[in-house]
Amino acid sequence: MIEERIGYRYAKSVFALAKEKNSLETMHDDMAMITEVVDENRDLKLMIESPIVNGSKKQEVLDQVFASHYKSELAPLFVKLITSKGREMYLPQIASAFLKLYDEEKGIVRGTLTSASEMDAQMAMEVQKALSEKTGKTFIIDEEVDPELIGGFTLKIGDDLFDGSVAGSLKRLKKSFEKAN
Repeated sequence: MIEERIGYRYAKSVFALAKEKNSLETMHDDMAMITEVVDENRDLKLMIESPIVNGSKKQEVLDQVFASHYKSELAPLFVKLITSKGREMYLPQIASAFLKLYDEEKGIVRGTLTSASEMDAQMAMEVQKALSEKTGKTFIIDEEVDPELIGGFTLKIGDDLFDGSVAGSLKRLKKSFEKAN
């Protein structure tokens, strides 16, 4: 929990700076790249979090990993700053919080649409379009398949879960029968 708060504070600061310098888009790309690389590379994540590896060695490794991929001028300076302050272990949380701030700024909402069988592209587009028209925001939906839903779908947006699945309906029906008895 404290990691998220620290990450949010740093992300908020770098977000404001990126916005001021008109490099929000490139900084977003860099933060997305950092998030993806750290999530996919367990050894890198362990090295960043390790109290045994000193800051200069961490900075050297981070430079080697990310330097050729940065799109903004701010990202390498920011990574160097947090490493010099001994806060590099929060880099994944900072990048993640930055991406959330970006989504809020741009009116983007992310969610997960889970269906019993693979949904065709047209149906997924219709769900996205309906959500966008209803809320005035842009929806980006990840699709998952869960045969246990039997039919229908569930839509998870943030902490909200909309359950339109057959399995969910059966559970609700079962609960109502149990309450009646």
